[in-house]
Amino acid sequence: MTPVDRTTAATEEPSSALLRWVTVLTGLISIVAVVILSLTHNAEAAAAVGSIGTAVTAIGGVQLSMRNRE
Repeated sequence: MTPVDRTTAATEEPSSALLRWVTVLTGLISIVAVVILSLTHNAEAAAAVGSIGTAVTAIGGVQLSMRNRE
């Protein structure tokens, strides 16, 4: 017979929830900015914003996926 585990589920820390929202919002804002800059014929600025947005989203994604469970 398997034992009944009565431990409570670990609650999510507020900092990880905030990090998730900042990562999502940064990605969305950078996509909108790239589209606007591309439509106004600012290719160099669109490339710079796209690169920064991609880097921030990638770094945030790595931090979100590195969660240790005890």
